[in-house]
Amino acid sequence: MIVRTSFYLKLPAKFLMMKKGIDKLLISSVLLGVSVGGLQAQTKIELEAVEVSTARSRVNFEQTARSVTIISAEEIAASPAKNLNELLEYVGNVDIRQRGQNGIQADVSLRGSSFEQVLILLNGVKMTDPQTGHHNLNLPIALLDIERIEILHGGAARVYGPGAFAGAINIITKNPEDNQVKVQLLGGQNGLQQYGVSAGIVGKNQSHTISWQQQKSDGFIRNTDHEMQTIFWQSEIKTEKSRWLLNLGQNEKAFGAQNFYTSRFPDQFEETRSQFASLAGDVELSEKLKLTAKGYYRKHNDRFELFREAPGYFRRLAQGGFANDLGDTISWYNGHNYHQTNVYGTEINFSFKSKLGQSSIGYDYRREEILSNVLGSNKERIAVVNEHPSAFYLRSEERENQSVFIEHNYTNDKLFISVGALLNMNSAFDDEIYPGADIAYQLTEEIRPYASFNRSFRFPTYTDLYFNLGGIVGSKELKPEESDNYELGVKYRDAATYGHLAVFRREGNNLIDWIRYTGSSTTQAANLTHIVIDGIEVDYVISKNSFLKDYAFFNQLRFNYAYLTSEDNSSGFESNYVLDFLQHKADAIVQFKLSELVFLDWNLSYQNRKGEYVDVNGAEQEYDAVFISDVKLSTKQNNLNLFLQLSNVFDQKYIDIGNVENPGRWISLGVNYQFNPMSKK
Repeated sequence: MIVRTSFYLKLPAKFLMMKKGIDKLLISSVLLGVSVGGLQAQTKIELEAVEVSTARSRVNFEQTARSVTIISAEEIAASPAKNLNELLEYVGNVDIRQRGQNGIQADVSLRGSSFEQVLILLNGVKMTDPQTGHHNLNLPIALLDIERIEILHGGAARVYGPGAFAGAINIITKNPEDNQVKVQLLGGQNGLQQYGVSAGIVGKNQSHTISWQQQKSDGFIRNTDHEMQTIFWQSEIKTEKSRWLLNLGQNEKAFGAQNFYTSRFPDQFEETRSQFASLAGDVELSEKLKLTAKGYYRKHNDRFELFREAPGYFRRLAQGGFANDLGDTISWYNGHNYHQTNVYGTEINFSFKSKLGQSSIGYDYRREEILSNVLGSNKERIAVVNEHPSAFYLRSEERENQSVFIEHNYTNDKLFISVGALLNMNSAFDDEIYPGADIAYQLTEEIRPYASFNRSFRFPTYTDLYFNLGGIVGSKELKPEESDNYELGVKYRDAATYGHLAVFRREGNNLIDWIRYTGSSTTQAANLTHIVIDGIEVDYVISKNSFLKDYAFFNQLRFNYAYLTSEDNSSGFESNYVLDFLQHKADAIVQFKLSELVFLDWNLSYQNRKGEYVDVNGAEQEYDAVFISDVKLSTKQNNLNLFLQLSNVFDQKYIDIGNVENPGRWISLGVNYQFNPMSKK
């Protein structure tokens, strides 16, 4: 079930002067006993054992003094989502702006952030790409691999370091409980096909899993076809005093990118490949001293075709340039963009328990490198493997980042306090210190108020700094963006409901955005001096132990709502990301049990986006409000699960970003089967 908790401290007086509409909603929410949440009451005991990364030392979920969402394996299995992007669509105050459907490409933001300001982790390992945040969700996992997802809302520099500007999403993968094989087949409209298999082996103090998934589709309109393949390996080894986790994975995508980055040249195409390896260990050095260590490597390759080189699109000319079948010749375009990023990292953390609580001290190192024919300041000439003979990496860049952190957590039966700071040292930018503090108090058995302050930051990507093509221009003069994050909230829980109410403010300085000045056709990267985002979140869950117990077909009803507003000086230009957020977002998830074997899960979301975009005719357009809904009808008997999924049930026509059209209703049918090949039965 989706669970949410929160925290809070002292806020500026200015923050308390929010619009009357927000004040009224806040007051009415308190009077109604509304909070934030997503947890069935009967799962309380299980969730009390869950530890989450809201501090350098993992803490019990029930004690957290931060705003956290947990999506469990049970909710993932019940969801109408076919992939991670669709799953996150219905999480409170999470904005998924999909370009490519069915998990091909999406930008994710938290609390009105840009897509670059959210850190993505896999089992606690940073997966964020230094080339561009558009690649952050190129992960080698399928939904069947995921045990749970932890979403930390709000700045988290002292917890995760650079990149967790507005929060972090940590995806935790499954370890098999016994020897098993899982098979999934899915087919749908527009030639959608998905095949997946996962096998797990369990031995004494160890387990191993390998999974593979392949997917393809003809696309719902021209140049939206795609192919994707993932493979993932996980080994867990336990000893008396330690636990080690090894992960290996690869993700490959090739997709038509119609209007993805510019409408001036709509027939774009992209192919990516992401590979990674990580080893993480927890070692108990003594009864009071614990060591956590991680090492990882991530490699990402990207080929971007501004003019798709394929039959029916464009062909390469012997004399240079490209041409299509209509006779249009592009003489100035002589080849595609090629990028390769390599990221190396290691983390080490010591945690010590005493009568005063738990103290942590540690060190984080990360090196980011890029080879490209358009990004970077160093000159190179390296042939791009398995590409056209004219393809060379002509530029390169690298930077190193080091972080030293210290933190102390104190807890008793009612009070939880976490205080810490991170000293960051980067080879390309100035050294800075980023502090933070969280506090929560169990006021009554049901009510837990909290408060928090955390400072966060993000460095420009290599695209932000160096890109220059097709009317899109980066800037080498960009500064890191920084923010002060304030939050005040309360959690409420009784035998039948679980909830959370939070108000927050993010004061951002030097925010990095892609903007277009009025009257100009060029989109350029720039630092926006000072932007403030204020918001309120309300989440409320009613379990079947409430009045719903009189309606046997209800399993759970959950509702969440978020309202955001900004203070900015944005006159004279159009913002692509920073000032282009969901001002209103309301989600509802209803779980029905139609019979002992038949279940219906229904997700609904109302989204009203602030901001404008330039249409294909060059006219500025406001984003239309949209109401989207996904439904899943499933039946399960023994180890066989049949399901019917309807995405965008009401066939809404809408745009998440730019001129990238989203598909209408999409119907698919699938089956999951699980068995133990070693069973004697």
